[in-house]
Amino acid sequence: MTFIRAEDDNSGTRLKFMAHGILQYPFAEPTRLDVDPRYKDIRKQGVVRVQLPFGEPSWLITSAADAKIAYDFRKFSRTEGLTHAIPGLHNTENIKISSLLLNMDPPEHTRIRQLAAGAFSPDRIKALGAWAQGMVDELLDAFERQGAGADFIAMYAHKFPVLVLAGILGIPSDKAFEFKKWIDISSDASSTPEMKLDAREKTLTFIRALIAERREKSTDDLLSVLINARDEGDKFEEDELVSLAMALWHGGFKTTLWQLGTTVFTLMSHPELWRDIKQNPDNMNAALNELWRWIPSFKPGRAFGFWAKEDVTFSNGQVVKKGDHVLIEFAIVNRDNDIWPDADTIDFHRVKPAQHFSFTGGAHACVGQHLARLQIRLTIESLLRRFPNLELAIPAEDVQFDPDSFMRGILHLPLKW
Repeated sequence: MTFIRAEDDNSGTRLKFMAHGILQYPFAEPTRLDVDPRYKDIRKQGVVRVQLPFGEPSWLITSAADAKIAYDFRKFSRTEGLTHAIPGLHNTENIKISSLLLNMDPPEHTRIRQLAAGAFSPDRIKALGAWAQGMVDELLDAFERQGAGADFIAMYAHKFPVLVLAGILGIPSDKAFEFKKWIDISSDASSTPEMKLDAREKTLTFIRALIAERREKSTDDLLSVLINARDEGDKFEEDELVSLAMALWHGGFKTTLWQLGTTVFTLMSHPELWRDIKQNPDNMNAALNELWRWIPSFKPGRAFGFWAKEDVTFSNGQVVKKGDHVLIEFAIVNRDNDIWPDADTIDFHRVKPAQHFSFTGGAHACVGQHLARLQIRLTIESLLRRFPNLELAIPAEDVQFDPDSFMRGILHLPLKW
């Protein structure tokens, strides 16, 4: 196996190696929405061995061809990780919970996805459009009243996903933002382990109480749909319901919040893109898919990992041994020139573009992706309609990114029109 040499590159930073040629990872803090050019050199070599601050060594995956291999659940496992030291930027031993959907493999994982399929189907999510649009309009009314310089993050992105998730889970509106605080604490890198554990316990207690209420009095919210879900007599166990509700909140709130911010920021900092979608509104879905492909949502080292169930050979001939961990940096995979020509360029008019990896892939593809797509599409369409001359109220380089978020989140995004 040939590794990149530890020498200065264009960034002026040296790659650091540990024993046995293992690369320390991540090798740099991410800068805004930039993708470090060194990944291109790494991709040429195929999978490379890396060591994150916590856990076992891992194999870093940066190409689409290798990502497709790693997303094959017949060869790779999440459940296996329950018996390993999980590679990561932080100690995540406290999430070794077998009932979490995140930690399941088929057929258990498939069973839960099938039970939940009706609740998260494209048709059911599409039916939420008018209801969600009402929230968009109310939030943008307040945003408009604030006038030029209004902060899109504080006034919209921090609120819309919370209200949507609270509504579909049947969480009372007066409790929604208290619930949000617990999610903030449990996912914030600056929170202590004790703070995270306390927030998690409060969240679990709240969800269990909500499920008990729905068992006594069913409503038309998504949580009731999940409680009543049946598949040939099969149904959710209590822990499975709690786990799925937790996954929806953790995966659906923060990710949508930050994606809303980076999507609008990208359009505002590239005025030609804003003009493009104004002139080609029928191309909205293609434009949004290209933005999701191009925007590196997660910071390096936060992406999804799997453990090999057998020896697996990757594209460069490197064999990953049974029990080894692979880390799929799908934000980097999405910049693979072999799949998306001139991948570092945003092009809303690609001819038959390949499917991107921003909602992960394989059996663990995001169960709530249709809901996230709906929220972002309604937001961009509404901004175009109401504020066609929307632009940044400060220079793009002055927009601050959140140093503690697991995603590339924007702290404040003042806009004018």
